[in-house]
Amino acid sequence: MFLVPFIVLFLGACSSESEENYTQMLGAFERNDSELNTKLDETAKNISKESNRDKALQSINDDIIPSIGDFRQTINNYTLTDENHLEVQDAMTDYLDQVEDLMVLYSNLNEDFFFVNPLGDDSIDERLNTALDNISAQEKEMHEAKEKVNQLIGDNQAE
Repeated sequence: MFLVPFIVLFLGACSSESEENYTQMLGAFERNDSELNTKLDETAKNISKESNRDKALQSINDDIIPSIGDFRQTINNYTLTDENHLEVQDAMTDYLDQVEDLMVLYSNLNEDFFFVNPLGDDSIDERLNTALDNISAQEKEMHEAKEKVNQLIGDNQAE
């Protein structure tokens, strides 16, 4: 008889803690995603300027990719119990995986095709086109993953 109120209080506390952790996770996601997008914009500007390609490549490999790992760890550190909240957390992790995959493709492209094709070698053009197609497909996957995160967050707010 005495256990029933204790169990109800315990379950209520767990639900409240999960809700608080979820709210904190959303705030952390928003802050980190904003910082990540700023870094991505700066890197894109550097890539478009040939004189800054080395800086952009270094930024991708030494700053952006490690910060994505830190971002992912931050999101995974939140303990959630609600199934909908866990779904959002998984979608955020998937989105970060997509961003990281895209950054690796950008890095590889800038390492492999930093030169001009002086001999008109068609195999180089074919490899470049394949790399650009892969990047385009990965950008699409990343945007779809971000849309899923936003959709799930919106669905949870409507409940």
